[in-house]
Amino acid sequence: MTGEPAVRTVDLCKRFGDLEVLRGVNLDVEPGGVLCVIGPSGSGKSTLLRCLAYLEEDFTGRIYLEGELLGRVERNGALEPVQGEALRRVQSKVGMVFQNFNLWPHKSALGNIIEALVVVKKVPLEEAEAVGDELLARVGLSDKRNDYPSRLSGGQQQRVAIARALAMRPRIMLFDEVTSALDPELVGEVLHVMKQLAEEGMTMLVVTHEMTFASRVANRVVFMDQGLIVEQGAPAQVLKNPSQARTKEFLSQVAHEEI
Repeated sequence: MTGEPAVRTVDLCKRFGDLEVLRGVNLDVEPGGVLCVIGPSGSGKSTLLRCLAYLEEDFTGRIYLEGELLGRVERNGALEPVQGEALRRVQSKVGMVFQNFNLWPHKSALGNIIEALVVVKKVPLEEAEAVGDELLARVGLSDKRNDYPSRLSGGQQQRVAIARALAMRPRIMLFDEVTSALDPELVGEVLHVMKQLAEEGMTMLVVTHEMTFASRVANRVVFMDQGLIVEQGAPAQVLKNPSQARTKEFLSQVAHEEI
């Protein structure tokens, strides 16, 4: 459908016991758009991404990926959970990269990238390795093909993690504070790969504290606090001239380069 958002959430809510982490999040992301989500710790940013990846299943509201409901089917006006192939087909639209890499220590860089291709998608090994080699080149790690995670820097491990997510050919990429565990000198190499993906037209949702990246790469910035979207708009508006007092307060407390 022309004009369909790549991602849409409608009244998305998520609880952990008595704690309401998402309190009715309504969000659209256009195809090829780069949305950066900023906000204080505990504001619901990571939970939002985990719901979009269906790593959190017990939410209320609706998530649409390219117009298709994620994890639900509507019958007689009510939403019911859906499983099996119907779920996997929609869920496979999304790839997610985490803060702490989550690489298998007993597999090489190439082995990490191709594992899901071989095991889940049943791609023949030779074909999977060709895909893996292509992705290693894409993230600048062809020379690390046979290295294990223990021999890679944090930035290199995170680039392998990005390549692993891309191997499943997602249409939407989610990045959850992917540079926050890195030494400062390694941040740039990961952000460079993400910037390349954005330039290639990948739809991206990025939870980040890298305000310079958000100002230069995002189409839109969302500021979240206490499970709500407080403010959203163009990076120049939200980051340089926010309209909400809470956004101004947060930005005044964040140490960052000039944006």
